Amino acid sequence: MTTTEGLIDFVSRGEFLMEHKSEEIQTNWYTVKLLFESIHSGEPIVDKIDENYYDNDEKIFEESIILIKSKDIEEAHAVAEMRAKKSEHEYLNVYGQLVKWQFIKVIDVFELDDCEVRSGIEVYSRFIHTKKEDDIHDVISRYYPESKSN
Repeated sequence: MTTTEGLIDFVSRGEFLMEHKSEEIQTNWYTVKLLFESIHSGEPIVDKIDENYYDNDEKIFEESIILIKSKDIEEAHAVAEMRAKKSEHEYLNVYGQLVKWQFIKVIDVFELDDCEVRSGIEVYSRFIHTKKEDDIHDVISRYYPESKSN
């Protein structure tokens, strides 16, 4: 094949790809719930320990919800997992310990009902199943311990 023939072939394939690219791929918005763990290593600098320092007997997890636009739920899951792995990082905290934020898993993928992202749309929802005898205070303390209920 000559260089000219190769160029003509390349342009023809490019035109073919452009024709097919113009056919819009249907995409939707998804929110993806991710779970990260904060892994601390090393001993703290004793002089720096204050009321904000937490004991190494505890673990810290972060639940993060991100927005992904994709063609289906499987792709949203894969894209979110890839982004979560890329976001892993480590640093030295104020106590001199190495802190590593490590991605654990995709917890849930939720398809948004609206195609347009705007103020006030629901971005995540889940059903919580409890025992009939559980009252609202039980539910809040079990599932939302960070919330102060009156």
